This record gives sequence, C-alpha cells and structure tokens, in this order.
Amino acid sequence: MIGMLEKYIGIADAHGLESFLKYEEHKEHLGFLVMRASLNRQRHALVYQVELNITQADAIARMMADGKYILACRALHDPAFLVDSHIGVENDMVDSWDLIPNPRLDPYGGRFGEDNEEMNEDIPTDEEE
Repeated sequence: MIGMLEKYIGIADAHGLESFLKYEEHKEHLGFLVMRASLNRQRHALVYQVELNITQADAIARMMADGKYILACRALHDPAFLVDSHIGVENDMVDSWDLIPNPRLDPYGGRFGEDNEEMNEDIPTDEEE
C-alpha cells in the first residue's frame, strides 16, 4: 500500500463512473447523490464509496479526465487495482454493482456501447505506474 487511504464517493451506472469526489469535500452532497442515482435506476445508477491510496486515486482521476468512465468503473471492480482498498455501495443498489459497467443495460442508449473499447482495455495497476 502506498500512503494512507482517503475516502471517495460518486455515482456509477451502465456507462461507468459519472463522478469521483473526495468525501471530505463533498460529504454534504451524499443525500443528493443518492437521490440522483435513485431517479436513474433504469441505467442501474448507484452511489459508491471507496477508500483509495493516492496512486489509485490519481489513476481514477486520470481515467475520468480522459473520458474513460467505463475503464474507471472497471478499475473499481478489479481486486488487482483495489489492493488494500475497500468499496461499498448503497444497500438497495448493491445488486446493480455486479452488472455495471455495461452500456447495453441503458434502455435509452445501450446500443451505442456494443463496441466500446474500454470494456476490454487493460486496467492500470500500481506496478505499471
């Protein structure tokens, strides 16, 4: 593990991570995130909470900045990426965690994700940094 863990929160759905926020800076928005995810359950939207070290957090932030939302979500599913880290999902949304990311699950735009290269792209690990 590299350094201390810091908590992050956000919304993930069929199209990957929608947001990646430092908990301490956005904890007052948690209720709003839950409400937004609840209103978009047709895309399997959910609120996640994860503890990451600085290397992991920087990797996710780079993926988000590069528009690789699916890859960022896949990274949070990957035990090799999440070494020594913990992730949690809102209780009534946990069944969707195993289904996402998968753009085909979006009833309003799923056909656009059938050939998404991020679904097969390698997830960076600490060793690759």
